[in-house]
Amino acid sequence: MTETPWRIAIERALTLHGPDPSSRWVQLATIGPDGGPTVRTVVFRGFLGGGGDAMRFATDTRSDKAWHLAADPRAEACWVFRESREQFRIAGRLLLVDDAHSESALADERLACWAGLPTATRLSFCWPSPGAPRAEPRRFRVPTPDPNRPPPNFALLVLEPDRVDHLDLRPDPHARIRYQRLARGASGPWEAVEINP
Repeated sequence: MTETPWRIAIERALTLHGPDPSSRWVQLATIGPDGGPTVRTVVFRGFLGGGGDAMRFATDTRSDKAWHLAADPRAEACWVFRESREQFRIAGRLLLVDDAHSESALADERLACWAGLPTATRLSFCWPSPGAPRAEPRRFRVPTPDPNRPPPNFALLVLEPDRVDHLDLRPDPHARIRYQRLARGASGPWEAVEINP
């Protein structure tokens, strides 16, 4: 599968930023059950295998975002790269791949994502439920989880983009391209249109 120009631009920006962990921080907005927006920072965990455009994040099924998705899977991510002076707004639908997910390729991606997490991040999935009243300190002292066996509350969060807005602040005037998927589905072709910044 051929990579899209916006994905190539993201990979180039990630390479430029090197090991800086903040270059993988993405702001992800969803729609709450009341119809209002909610936003949080998530860590980009790579693109799904196979050369497609779907983006991987990790989440805890006990978190608010998990039940927001049950009501409305639409989402938009905003990703800013400081060094390359680029912004990507990526809109699409989120898919929650949890312990009960039966599609084998996505279940394998979930396991690979879990195995690739740092130990400290894996530990956080064994802590008390996120967003609940603060638990006693002893409840946060948990055994190190098996890197090959994610807990049931660990889920892979997959953003399947259908629109990407790429703003490049380096040229004068700035450059902006809007990419729109022409057909619904993870493998549909993209149309690119230059627009005013």
